[in-house]
Order: sequence, then C-alpha cells, then structure tokens
Amino acid sequence: MPTDPIPPHVARAAVRWLLALDGGSEGARQQWQAWLAADPLHARAWQRIAEVDGQLRSVSTPLALQTLAAPGLARRHAVRLAVLLTAGAGGLLAARQTGTWQQMAADHSTATGERRETVLADGTRLLLNTASAVDVRYSAAERLIVLRAGEILVRSAPDAADRPLRVRTAEGTVRAIGTRFTVRQHGGHTTVAVLEGAVELTPAQAPHAAQRLSAGEQGRFTATAASPPAPLQDSAAAWADGMLVADGMPLPDFLAELGRHRPGVLRCAPDAAGLRVSGSYPLADTDRVLAALTLSLPVQVRSRTRWWVVVERQASP
Repeated sequence: MPTDPIPPHVARAAVRWLLALDGGSEGARQQWQAWLAADPLHARAWQRIAEVDGQLRSVSTPLALQTLAAPGLARRHAVRLAVLLTAGAGGLLAARQTGTWQQMAADHSTATGERRETVLADGTRLLLNTASAVDVRYSAAERLIVLRAGEILVRSAPDAADRPLRVRTAEGTVRAIGTRFTVRQHGGHTTVAVLEGAVELTPAQAPHAAQRLSAGEQGRFTATAASPPAPLQDSAAAWADGMLVADGMPLPDFLAELGRHRPGVLRCAPDAAGLRVSGSYPLADTDRVLAALTLSLPVQVRSRTRWWVVVERQASP
C-alpha cells in the first residue's frame, strides 16, 4: 500500500472531481474515468481517500472508486478527504488552522509563497497573494467574490448588466466603485487598501457604520465597526510586485509578514523584538531576505530544522 503523500495539485483535482460527480451527468463520469486512467497518481489519489478515511479499507479498489464517485458525497466530506489525502490524519487539525481547509474547497487558491492572477467571466482581474483562497459567486443580481483566506488585489471591470461588484469576508463586504484595491482577511478583522477609484466597507453586523475609502486611502473593519480612513502606506500593495516594503517596521511584524511567504515556522526571539526594519525586499527568495537582515541588523539566523527558523540577537564577541 503506498505511503507517500499525494501531490497537492492532484489532491485538488481529485476533490474537484468528487464535487463534480455529486449528481453530475454521465458525460461528467466519462470525463472522470478518462482523468482516472490518465495517470497512476490519479487512481492512487482515489484509493488513498478510501484508505485514510477508514471507511472502505476492506473494499476492492474498483468498487472503492465506484463508491467514492457515487452521487451524494457532501462537499464538506470531500474537502476533509482531500486534506487527509495530502496531509494524513495528523494534518487535519493543522489544515484547519493554516487555511488549507479553505484552500481545498475554494474556486481559486494559492499555495504558500505563490501568487497567481485569474480573469473572471466579466473581465475583472484577481491577483491572489500567498496562501489565499476565493470563491466566485456571480448571479443575475450581483458579482460576488468570497475571500476565504489570505489577500487579493482586485481590478474591477465594467459590467454590461450593471451588477455591483462586492468582496465578502468574514467581517462584512467591500463594494467596488470602478476601482483597483486590495482586501486582506486577518483573524477577526479585514483590511482594505484603495489604489484607484473608491470602495465602500460595510460591517456585517452594523450596516449603518459603512465607511467609504477613496484612492490613496486604506482602512479596516470588524463585523461591528469600521475605522476612519488612513493614508495609504507604500507597503500596502507591494506584494503584488513581489516585494515586502518596510519603513521602521518592528522586526516581529516584519518576520510575520515574511513568514506568510515561506513554509514552516519563522519566529523572532524576544531579545530581538525591539529592533526595526526598513527597506524593500524581494519575496521570491525569503532565505536571501533573512541573510540580508544579518547585514543590516545585529541579528543572527538560527535554523533548528529547514522548517523552524528563529531570528535572534547576535551574540556579543
């Protein structure tokens, strides 16, 4: 029985087929069968789903595949299986905490360290930042983008049907008014930066507290309140150009931002927490950024493993 993890792109494809086959047509089943036969990894992915879920261990492979492809498999169950497929049972809790859960279920998503642009049906462009996930819910009444995790840059396009374009987060909605803007989902609040045009922020539980932001402004809101507009910081959308810009940023905050773009744990030791970082740093090579910090600050980088890195004050001679 294979024990190697299934590559994430194969797992994502598998879960898409699981959802597509839920009540799908005979044509969809034939396409699924062609996908299954195209690569041994595909068949292995389906068999692994049965193995890790523990429900079909004693069933032969062909019958297991037929059972997993049967109509009625819930979306939630399919996503859980896909997470187990790539991470194993021990990774399920970590997946919930890191956003993998949302990414597996999303219409569009990026992995850690990845940025990707997609063009929607109306011509609106979405640039997804690292570890981000969105669903697209267009209807006759509105164009809705649901930000599940991470951050996006939206370049809105005019709509022939004059439908409003909105981005919904856990805390409320952002309505675009002919604009280019970023939206980031934090834990408990949402931040928005407007590069062109204007947006309107509406907290989910306080629609009367809606706040308008114009080009050159940024703001934040929770489910119950929106903060007044603030001047746009140069660092707000630098990620779209592959850069991390800091102007006197506390080192712990800088490392937290850098850590979004690399796998594993990146921490600041308490003895270095008072240091501040300035400069522009390319996100394509985070190890190089860490090496640059040792040249500009009295710090050293300690790697306990490849996935566990701590930045601490340099030891005195």
